[in-house]
Amino acid sequence: MPPRPSKRARPSSPTASPDPLTLEGIDDEPSASHLVSFLTRYADHQSSGSSSGDEGDHDGFDIPSEEEDDEDVDLDEEDDIDATPTKRAKMGLVGTSTPKKATPRKRKGSRTPGASTGMTPRKTPKRKVDPFEFELDGEGIIRISKADRYFQLISRSSKTSGNSYSLLTKPLSQNQYDMYTELSSKARESIRPPETFEERYDQWELELNEGFGLMFYGFGSKRNTINRFVKERLTKRGNVVVINGHFPQLGIRDVLSQIEDNLAVPQDIPIPPSSNSTTIERSAHRIYAHFLPTHAIPPFKKKDYRIAEGVLYLIIHNIDSHSLRKPLALSILALLASSPRIHIIATFDHLHAPLLFSPALNNTPPHTYCAGGWNGSIPMERGFNWIYHNMTTYAPYTSELSYLRLSASSHLSLSSSATGISEEGALQILRSVPPMAARLLKLLLTRQMSNLPPEPVHHIAYPANQVAPVFAVDNDILQSLAKEKFIAREEERYDALIGEYRDHGLVVEAGLDGEGRTGRWVWVPLGKAAVERVLETMKEVEV
Repeated sequence: MPPRPSKRARPSSPTASPDPLTLEGIDDEPSASHLVSFLTRYADHQSSGSSSGDEGDHDGFDIPSEEEDDEDVDLDEEDDIDATPTKRAKMGLVGTSTPKKATPRKRKGSRTPGASTGMTPRKTPKRKVDPFEFELDGEGIIRISKADRYFQLISRSSKTSGNSYSLLTKPLSQNQYDMYTELSSKARESIRPPETFEERYDQWELELNEGFGLMFYGFGSKRNTINRFVKERLTKRGNVVVINGHFPQLGIRDVLSQIEDNLAVPQDIPIPPSSNSTTIERSAHRIYAHFLPTHAIPPFKKKDYRIAEGVLYLIIHNIDSHSLRKPLALSILALLASSPRIHIIATFDHLHAPLLFSPALNNTPPHTYCAGGWNGSIPMERGFNWIYHNMTTYAPYTSELSYLRLSASSHLSLSSSATGISEEGALQILRSVPPMAARLLKLLLTRQMSNLPPEPVHHIAYPANQVAPVFAVDNDILQSLAKEKFIAREEERYDALIGEYRDHGLVVEAGLDGEGRTGRWVWVPLGKAAVERVLETMKEVEV
């Protein structure tokens, strides 16, 4: 029998070191590598065992189950320390053998008898994974805040319906709308009638004489109140031109053309070379020079400048319209407002309309000229010099919304004819069109009635078609008549006026006539009786 190796002597004191000679030749004693491997396995067991407390082997260790590897079970540290040492725990320090892995089994109820304690383990509920949480190696390292989650939620596309109440309800006819607005207007006028502002007329006149422009704002339509003030006071003091800014497609060219047509501005007024670039600028400079002060013109130039007799009051309803918000339109209006004899009175309903006018435009006074100081060029400074006044009337926006509410199309009116054209829509449009547009329509209706045959078969409404009826008017003839009567002297002006009616369905056009001739024929698709009623309402319109 071979001799048994001697045991290692324990040091006599904590500071004593073992004899290195006694450690040589020992094969079955645990070394430092064994201790490190055991600690590593023990740490792995501690991390995995804390998350799988329902399964164990016959030695008392819990083996994680594949079915419940995602469940967390909290075990007390005292149970792991004070428990009876298992086989694996004994062999970890004295030997290198690895325990045999038993088949995992799922326990129900209390722990097995081999467990250290008889306590029932507590299961930790699963943590709900946040879809917005970034994860790295299975652990959440970045957690977004509530503000980040809010912005991510609102950035998602919202599912909304395309239906609206305006499409589900049947539109009102013109008679119904007038009846309802009349009832509401009586109640509103009792709160703030137009006569309420008569006591302010003197103040407004004084401010205009001092070179200020008047800007009115407030809830409700201000059109009737402003027109009342203009009719009672300003028409006696000078020339008045009223511009309906709510008219669709109204541009600054139409404003200048209306001033020149109504006041007969001479076309041979000298214009400085720097302003001879576009038609709009030339028109604006002619109007400015036409309303210069009489004393500003030098004696040797008076024959070239025919000065207007009175001042000009330019009334612009809804200066905040889309067409008048453009920089070019504001620049031209600022040039006119800088004239000492042109006064602008405007209204607006948009909340942010004052942002269109910079402080320089709001605070620039009109130009001043000494005797004979006009040299042919306009000073660079220009502005409106506004004074804002609150004019809350509570009146309905009947005229302002007429183009959005009604058209000549039949789907907007219940009393339209079978051809799809509404006489009520045509009358509503005529209430707010510029004077030149009304004259052109009356000229077309007059020519259409003169071309109408006596047979009753032609007295019905003729809808839009590729072939024009026998009473249609040749577009070239109508344009020539409009030019002779000074309705539209330029082709662009004529196309703009006739195009506006065509867009609303009040005027239709065809490329062939009844005899097969090609060209452009226009007519109003209303019957004879309807045309006569429309002409009856246009008695005061000059042709």
